[in-house]
Amino acid sequence: MAQSTSKSSSSVSSVGGAAEVRLGGFVFETGARLALEIVHEGDADCFKSKVLVERMRLIGKDGAAVSEEEYAPAFPAETWIGKARLVDPSGAPLPMAEYEIVITTNVGSFVADVEVAATSGLYGLGRYSATASVCGYTLRVYRLISDLDDGASLTLRVGDRLMIELEGNATTGYAWTNTIEVEYAALREMQDVEYRPASGLIGAPGVFVFRYVAADVGPQMLRFAYQRPWESVDPLKVVLFTVDVL
Repeated sequence: MAQSTSKSSSSVSSVGGAAEVRLGGFVFETGARLALEIVHEGDADCFKSKVLVERMRLIGKDGAAVSEEEYAPAFPAETWIGKARLVDPSGAPLPMAEYEIVITTNVGSFVADVEVAATSGLYGLGRYSATASVCGYTLRVYRLISDLDDGASLTLRVGDRLMIELEGNATTGYAWTNTIEVEYAALREMQDVEYRPASGLIGAPGVFVFRYVAADVGPQMLRFAYQRPWESVDPLKVVLFTVDVL
């Protein structure tokens, strides 16, 4: 079985006035779904205009685009979440190799170097720790799962991030909550749950977004229940996930 050799790395450069932030060391199983977002951290912001996402491409080592998405009009970075799946255009899992995910913006590019490996290739890699930013903006890459993955088991390294999207409608009073609290959890919630409506229409459904970082080794079960907090009845829906942090 092929073994991964990817290591955390990062760099920031500028070509012709356009910035490039590059993060390396991401390792995921073939066929996995990923989420990406550009986050502004701290007070520094030296760009003269709002950061807008124009395009996202998944590129193989031969330079050919595996998938590509254009945003017209360009999407504000502060509300953008990009989605990529490690499959070819026919839907077949990508071969184990190295790839790039390139996000093009009006101020430059944000690049994630991603290695596709067998799950066994994650063992022995150590924690993920690469960070890089320009003017306070950095790229985050997550393993993405949703309610369609109910019952799934996945493997992460310490330092990896996990995003969970669960469909619902906050206007009905229902909300998703993680019902299992662990004192020494392997996963740490990065921020409060975010609700993102699908449109600006009143009563529109949407998704509840949970973000975690793998903080310690060990297994952890996540149980999410969809219910009205004030009702003492069984949840309308329940989903379970199991995560093993190496």
